[in-house]
Amino acid sequence: MVNVLTNILKNDRLDEYPLFKKFCFLKEKGLRKESFKALSSFIDEARTWNNNTQQNFASWLFALFEESDNIHHILVYPLEEELLKPSLVGWMKNNPEDPRPYRWYGVFLNTENCVDYLNNALRLGGRNEQLSLLTLIDINLNALWFSFHHISEDLYLGDIKEDTALLAKSLQLNNKVECEQTRKNNNEALIYYQDLMNDWMTFKKERSKGFVEWCENKGRTYYWVKAYYYER
Repeated sequence: MVNVLTNILKNDRLDEYPLFKKFCFLKEKGLRKESFKALSSFIDEARTWNNNTQQNFASWLFALFEESDNIHHILVYPLEEELLKPSLVGWMKNNPEDPRPYRWYGVFLNTENCVDYLNNALRLGGRNEQLSLLTLIDINLNALWFSFHHISEDLYLGDIKEDTALLAKSLQLNNKVECEQTRKNNNEALIYYQDLMNDWMTFKKERSKGFVEWCENKGRTYYWVKAYYYER
C-alpha cells in the first residue's frame, strides 16, 4: 500500500480542508512543531462544524486510512482524541445501525475495547465487513502467539479453555474471509496452534519438562521462538 501522506496529498478533496492540508504538507516536510500548530487550528475549526460535516471529514479520512500505510504519520494524538473519537461516538449514537464508525474505531483508534467495536461492525455489516473480520482474526492470532511463545521452555502462558474457544471462533470467522489466499494462510496458522495445543495437552499428561524433545521424539515439527536473556 501507499504511504498515507502520499494518498492524502494527491486527493482532490483535500482542498476542502485548507488547514488540514497545511498540516499534511508541513508533516511531509518534517516540520513537526509547525505542523501541530496547523493541526490545532484545524481541530478548533472542525469543532464548530455540525455533525454531518464532521462525519463527512471522518468518512473521507478513514477511507484513505483503509488503503494506506504508515497512518501514524497522520493519526496523531490530538486529531484522534479531540476530533475523530468524539465524531465517531456521536455517529454511533445518532446512527447505531451503520457499521462504519464501529469498524474505524476498532481498527484504527486506541481503545481497550477494540474487539467489541469490531464485533458490532460485523454484526451490522456481515460479510461486507472484511476489514473488521481480518482485524479480529489478527488480534486472535496475536493472542495465541502470546500464549505459546515460550512453549519451548515448557511455559504455556494462556488458558486452555479460553484458547480453545478462541481457536473455534477464529476458524468460524475465517470461513467468511473472501480472499482465498488470506483464508488459506489464516487457516494454516490456526491449525498450527490447534495442533500445538493438542500436543501440549498430551505432553502434560505424560511429563512436565522437555516439550521440545517430546515433540522431536513424536515427529512433530514446530518453529520455536528463541528467547534471549540479558545480564545487567
